[in-house]
Amino acid sequence: MINFYKDHFKLTTVYTFFAAFPALLQLVVYPVIEGEKKLGAIDFGYLAITEAIISIIFIICTFGMGSGITRFFYDFKDSREKYNKLVSTVISGIIGRGMLLMGLVLILAPFIGSLFTDPALQDFSGYGPSLVISGFNRSILATLLALYRNEKRVRIFIFASFFSAILRSGFQLTGVLFYDLSFLGYVHGTALGGSFIATGLIIYSYYKCGFHYNKQILKSLFSFTRPLFFSDLILWGLLFADRFFLLKNPGELGIYDNAMKFAIGIQLIIQGLTNAIQPEIFRFLKEGVRVKASEIKTLSNLFLAESISITVLAILPVMIFITLFYETELNLSSGLVAIIFVRFILTAQYQVFAMPLMYSGKTRIFFYINSGVFTLNLGLNWLLTPALGYYGSIIAFFSAYFLQVILFSILQQKIIPIDWNRTKILYFPIAVVITAILMEILKIILEVDPFLSAVIYVFVVLSSLFFLYRKELTGYIRLYYDR
Repeated sequence: MINFYKDHFKLTTVYTFFAAFPALLQLVVYPVIEGEKKLGAIDFGYLAITEAIISIIFIICTFGMGSGITRFFYDFKDSREKYNKLVSTVISGIIGRGMLLMGLVLILAPFIGSLFTDPALQDFSGYGPSLVISGFNRSILATLLALYRNEKRVRIFIFASFFSAILRSGFQLTGVLFYDLSFLGYVHGTALGGSFIATGLIIYSYYKCGFHYNKQILKSLFSFTRPLFFSDLILWGLLFADRFFLLKNPGELGIYDNAMKFAIGIQLIIQGLTNAIQPEIFRFLKEGVRVKASEIKTLSNLFLAESISITVLAILPVMIFITLFYETELNLSSGLVAIIFVRFILTAQYQVFAMPLMYSGKTRIFFYINSGVFTLNLGLNWLLTPALGYYGSIIAFFSAYFLQVILFSILQQKIIPIDWNRTKILYFPIAVVITAILMEILKIILEVDPFLSAVIYVFVVLSSLFFLYRKELTGYIRLYYDR
């Protein structure tokens, strides 16, 4: 058992750190480009919109192939010829979709720009191509990192993650400080900086696997990834649609999105944790739930405990960082950190219930459930944000995420029954989120200092987590010292 824990924590540390490394570098980039004579809340509001566009381009270019190559890797890994065709076909497909999107943006740029009321966003032909390049680069990197993770090729995983983040951040700084002191410098810098590693990975992949575009493989991939693609579009709506509702006040959007930018770091950490356990969960499911039930439950419990711990421990340091290093009204975003960060605890729960369903191939479920969840989110944003501003968006995403977790937990149990410890997997994480919501309400009503309410919340959650997992912690410590 001690080797199981050691291997898990080793892989988790590597994948989590390097998945979050780009977000950690942004902690350096944002304060440098922010200031009274640099980028302010309005510019950060525009960056929120460009990031939303980059993310949807990434989803279209990828078309679910990150999950597809992860799943089909196990079917093709024993045949080098089939493996080469799989990898090359996936890369060729991403390139084709990227070229198609670039053509559409060049043709439709005037129309897309006219959809915005802010003059700064209307010249889409000037920055739209850079958004396509950034989304395409992200697609190549994410898909191949998923492959390297499954192959346990840790060195190339680290190399690609590290240098893509370094180059992207470096060119972001260069773009803003030396090219264009506005959100446009950041956008162009992101595109250029990300292109070096993406291009290198494409060349390397074709060199190792050859050039292939196998229609039979593509057909199998599409049948698996198509529902995931539509589900990803819906999840994009859950994560980014509120930015467009808040755009009527770019300054308020900038404050809200600044807190969300730090929260994306939490999302990436949780994604790194997911990436670390997903291959093992898939392997256990392949061997049979009855045979590997204990391992599945142990790994899932650890995943949620780690996700909650990291999320809660990050709250106070991020609040302090924003307060100390931000000059403009963006420092107001420190008061939103706690309530925004904890949404990703629900995301971690979703991953636990989604992995068995994804392995079973029931990917259409993702589309149906997430469609309903997205509709709820969209409707609540439309109703609430005009009156409540970013708190309307916060209410909308909590309502949608709660529904998503409950529905996936029910369907997962019906399709692949697992005898979970429901306190650890379902009830406690939800209680952590509800506590954060109650603390936020009390903070507003009683005008409590955000730091005081955050300190109380962090203490309560960590104490409860320690009490809930005391047996596991005690057992692990004993195993460590009895080696």
